[in-house]
Amino acid sequence: MKKIMGFKDKFAYSFFNFEAYSEFLAQGLRKSILYVFLVTLLFSVITNVKEINMIASEISVVQNDLSNNAPNFEFKNGVLSVDSDETIYNKHEGDFLFYLISSFIGNINTVNSLDSDAISIQDNLENDSSTFSIDDSMLSVSTDQSNYYTFIIDTKGKTDKNILNSYKDAVFLDSNNIYLRKDYRTVGTINFSDFSSININNENSGYYLSIIKILTPIVFFVVNPINSFITNLILGFLIFGPFAVSIGSFMGVKLKYSRACTLSFYAMSLPLLLEALIHVAGIIMPEFFLIFSIITLIYCSLAIREIKNSDKSELNFMK
Repeated sequence: MKKIMGFKDKFAYSFFNFEAYSEFLAQGLRKSILYVFLVTLLFSVITNVKEINMIASEISVVQNDLSNNAPNFEFKNGVLSVDSDETIYNKHEGDFLFYLISSFIGNINTVNSLDSDAISIQDNLENDSSTFSIDDSMLSVSTDQSNYYTFIIDTKGKTDKNILNSYKDAVFLDSNNIYLRKDYRTVGTINFSDFSSININNENSGYYLSIIKILTPIVFFVVNPINSFITNLILGFLIFGPFAVSIGSFMGVKLKYSRACTLSFYAMSLPLLLEALIHVAGIIMPEFFLIFSIITLIYCSLAIREIKNSDKSELNFMK
């Protein structure tokens, strides 16, 4: 099969036309790296559009809460002060802010078992008559949700970080620190003193959140594709390439390492497509890497078999 193939042809043929893999080999390793870069970029754009929209929506909700529902507050000289005599409990849905706080935490202490005093969020709220949310209504939280957590704010010293023991996912803020709890197991701390040069209050908080909203697409459309591309290169060079060499040897085809990597990059097309579709659908599959690997190696095997059958007189691809 001798023809000039563009990206669209390669993408289509990589799924079903194993005769084309001989041509993929002929075009060399550099073009296969370019191919996997373009595929990664394409799928990253598809998946990241959803993420960006969700984050923008979440930030807008926070901006609205801070403008209309939150009491007056000020963060200055590394100290947080909130104009409220009571502890504030606010349920927040979404993952971005939780992830943002987590990213600032340097040292994470992992607890090996659940705390013995852990109780449900609903029980905690029912037993504490002094708590109220920012919108002055009692919280109603269904514990079967997976993308909510609770902000607890107390700068008057009426409670402390130990209140996190009653929550699965929560963030506690006092005058000097942020404490993070996730899945009953991880607790991290951010010291406000590390950010003493920042000054935030009700009036300018919307400005800072708007900056985050603007920077988010840059991160998702530039940084994330690069990270994904590097990950795919590592998989091809360190895992699938060596496996393809072994598979070829078993099938009687001597593959040079660089050619095995070339095959593996094209063989990753279907797994990368499935990964993107699963992400867009919001399906969580912890074992997907195993599925990803199996499909890639199956495609490598089918391509090697086709190469062997198409030219039995030249089975040495070490050149």
